[in-house]
Amino acid sequence: MPDHYGTPDDALAYHQARGNAAWAASTDDLRLAALVRASQALDALYAARYSGTVPTVAQDLLWPRAGVVYRGEAFPDDKVPLPIIRATYEMASRELAAPNSIIPDFDPNGTIKRERKKLGPLEKELEYATPANAASARPVFAIIDGIIAELLVAAPSVTSVTTLVRF
Repeated sequence: MPDHYGTPDDALAYHQARGNAAWAASTDDLRLAALVRASQALDALYAARYSGTVPTVAQDLLWPRAGVVYRGEAFPDDKVPLPIIRATYEMASRELAAPNSIIPDFDPNGTIKRERKKLGPLEKELEYATPANAASARPVFAIIDGIIAELLVAAPSVTSVTTLVRF
């Protein structure tokens, strides 16, 4: 089973058409690694909003999917839609530029907002900028959101309603 969406040759053509010289200047191995990490990241970030279901448990990635309706028609269960492939190429470009940056680890302490050092009687002070919640640590990719928008369903609600019935 493939471990990335699209093909290295198609990714090269995609980036050349957009004037992304950094992609072409990189090595085949680094581009392939970026495609693999981008495919995994795309699935990690958008899995909850993909329409349809994964047709087999033997599948490494979350596409192709069964039961997908795309532009008003049933999409083949054995194909990966072009928007998923293009979104992978966009994400791979970012991943190539800064490896392992597209899904950063979440640090509950936040990032360092202010650091103060003093040489005198040795003093060091750190102030952290703590995010309001873990969701704010998720990256936002406007171009990728736009590319795959037609394939996504509404985000799952964080609100749940439970009814308790007593007899």
